[in-house]
Amino acid sequence: MPSETGGGAAPAHLRNAFLELIESDARGPAACELAEQLSACTDVLPVEYGEILGLPAGSTFAQAAATLRAALDCDA
Repeated sequence: MPSETGGGAAPAHLRNAFLELIESDARGPAACELAEQLSACTDVLPVEYGEILGLPAGSTFAQAAATLRAALDCDA
């Protein structure tokens, strides 16, 4: 599914849902779909969420989404 935003900034409701996803360690198709929606988001991820995913400070939501999608094996 293409990004809802087509790149650049993502709507706050998507970013917030993604942060909740990281905190909850959810899995499954819904988690993969949400990560896909942020796959082109250039907004900077809050540092504490990057740390959870093992990403450096300054990482974007798109980088976090790629990391999460790989961890969830979304493309399998």
